[in-house]
Amino acid sequence: MRKRSGRRDTVTAEPTGDRLGKHSIAPGVTIRSLEIFVAVAQTGSMVAAAKRLDLTQPAISQVIAGLEASLGIGLFDRSVRPPALTLQGATLLKHAAAVTEAIGKFQSALRLGRSAQLPLLRIGMLNSFAASIGPHVIKRLRDIAAQWSVDSGFNATRMQAVVARDFDFVVTADESPVPAEVEAVPVLTEPMLLIVPASYRADATSLDCLSKDLDMIRFGRDPHLHSRIDRLLERHGVVPQRRYHLDTNEAVLAMVAVGSGWTILPPLAVVHSLARGDRIRALPLPGKPFQRRIVIASQKGEGRHIALQIHNAALDALRAHFVPNLRATLPHIADRIILHATAAKPARNRD
Repeated sequence: MRKRSGRRDTVTAEPTGDRLGKHSIAPGVTIRSLEIFVAVAQTGSMVAAAKRLDLTQPAISQVIAGLEASLGIGLFDRSVRPPALTLQGATLLKHAAAVTEAIGKFQSALRLGRSAQLPLLRIGMLNSFAASIGPHVIKRLRDIAAQWSVDSGFNATRMQAVVARDFDFVVTADESPVPAEVEAVPVLTEPMLLIVPASYRADATSLDCLSKDLDMIRFGRDPHLHSRIDRLLERHGVVPQRRYHLDTNEAVLAMVAVGSGWTILPPLAVVHSLARGDRIRALPLPGKPFQRRIVIASQKGEGRHIALQIHNAALDALRAHFVPNLRATLPHIADRIILHATAAKPARNRD
């Protein structure tokens, strides 16, 4: 502990509360003593180093003398003013600075961004989320990380991407069971819609009629969602004659707009297309409600405060940009949108 001696402290043992603490890395050499050595070398004097580290000059001198004795070499030439690094001292400085910097970064990483910027944030986003809400979320949270890696591919938006630690956070509508090691915070629940060409004049509410006139265009590779859609079609006695399979919402909507087929998509995927006047119509699906839920998935016990920041930024973007556009283009659908404002509890998987 420190003993009071006059105006400032005198070091008689390593302070327990110091940033680098009392950690011996060689006989008589601690991380704290290396930090003091680096501070003296960088500031040019023991007085300046004492001010930087909030210690007394005698305390700094004592630690440097003890370090030199432990190493058996002189680190500073005290015959000149201010003291200059010896050749051996200059050789060790680079390595000592690397050690103290690495320890500081390690401790910052332990905080997972609570008070320090993450060097890299890896996040997977649904294609529809990334294209509509994603830019607003990233803009608001840009300072969380020095570098962002955002992927909207199929494998990047699965719960398993979090389990495998390929991504830190995933914004997903993955309908597979939530793994035990994953926490899922709900953001949005929205109905699935029937999307048909604006030029289609027959009864679009009849899936049987629609499937006979036009080809079905599937989006994505989610086997659980596809299974739900297949069960819906079976209930209506529908067997599409031909199916296309495309991996982006934009490609699917372009096919529908030119009259090549019909599809089933959520409002988040189509609202921008409707707002810019693309040649499509969005209708409620017949029968009982068919919804999807978007959640933010992360490893349990890791970075939940960041997940909640993503959640809150997403909610604000949905309220400011998505909901107003939806009310303007699909007012009969807007009231069926659920924004999950309370994120106190993780989401449970539904059937």
